[in-house]
Amino acid sequence: MANSNSETQRPTWAEINLDNLANNFNTIRNRVGPNITVMPMLKANAYGHGAVQCARRLSAEGANWFGVALPEEGVELREAGIAQQILCLGGFWQEQADICIQRGLTPVVFRVDMVDQLNQFALAAGRVVNVHIKVDTGMGRLGVRFDQLGEFLLAIENRSNIWIDGLLTHFAAADDSACQPLTLLQIQRFNDAVELLRQRGHRPTHLHLANSAAIFGQRDAWGNMVRPGGSLYGLWRDVWPLSIREPDLEPIMSLHSRIILLKRVPPGETIGYGCTFEASRPSLIATLPIGYHDGYIRGLSNRAHVVVRGTYAPVVGRVSMDFTLIDVTDVAGVEVGDPVMLLGRSGDLSITAEDLARIVGTISYEVTCGISNRVPRHFKSKT
Repeated sequence: MANSNSETQRPTWAEINLDNLANNFNTIRNRVGPNITVMPMLKANAYGHGAVQCARRLSAEGANWFGVALPEEGVELREAGIAQQILCLGGFWQEQADICIQRGLTPVVFRVDMVDQLNQFALAAGRVVNVHIKVDTGMGRLGVRFDQLGEFLLAIENRSNIWIDGLLTHFAAADDSACQPLTLLQIQRFNDAVELLRQRGHRPTHLHLANSAAIFGQRDAWGNMVRPGGSLYGLWRDVWPLSIREPDLEPIMSLHSRIILLKRVPPGETIGYGCTFEASRPSLIATLPIGYHDGYIRGLSNRAHVVVRGTYAPVVGRVSMDFTLIDVTDVAGVEVGDPVMLLGRSGDLSITAEDLARIVGTISYEVTCGISNRVPRHFKSKT
């Protein structure tokens, strides 16, 4: 299966290799073994890769849980026919309690009023609704504080239409070896929280705390469910400790455009907004129909490279909203219409999301998440 770029569209697109996605999922599943559930994270449009199509391929590979941030993301999957269990890790807004119930979404809860709202709608619908409680063991973001969990459980007693089916937490720094003491403390606090739930008579089915870094670097954090995010999409080199052995994971996104104009520029002439590039020699400058609104970050101006005809070519001038300029003076035989790779691998040449992230001072996740919906995704698969 492969989508070709339509001649009726602007020649800028992202390719998503679903076979690599499947291989990454199976690598993770093989690592944790058959007794631990792997819940792929599909939040943020599957880190920019296309949530619905990724969910369909992962479903075919045997995934039976998916994680999203928002109920809206879960609804999108349901409307696309995804029947697996879906966990909404960011909880829900007040008006969305009923949506979670009607759409069969499992919400994460961390406030008493959230539980009350769900219980009210569940009672009216004649249903018992599963929830996962999030306990804050040291991240300081969402969750019931670990030292207030007992009070929380007491406050939600007798909510007859709510069933506590899971307990989770989130690591603050499992990707940082210097923060290992905090990671170990979070694991201990989580284990204490599990014991407290059991003492109160609860028997949650799912216990999960491991993100990508913990899956590969913290065996005692696996629980009985793990939540791979970036690793699923082949993103890990800039967010994991160097102590973790390089896994067999491949990126699944590449980003492409085509040259739409070639222009000779004499020495001493500037190009682009702000006159940030001045030609030091007779130069051949190519225009690409991609810019920062597409997610090709403005901070890459005068700093990144692309690949044209098997040759690296520098980005010159400021990346603008809709266009980017590159210097193709040294690219033999370059022509209008030539394909240009801005992210991915071409022969022996590669430009990774980690490379681009390093240039602008961010992480690879933000690079792929930032590729906007204006850029069509073309999904590639041999099956």
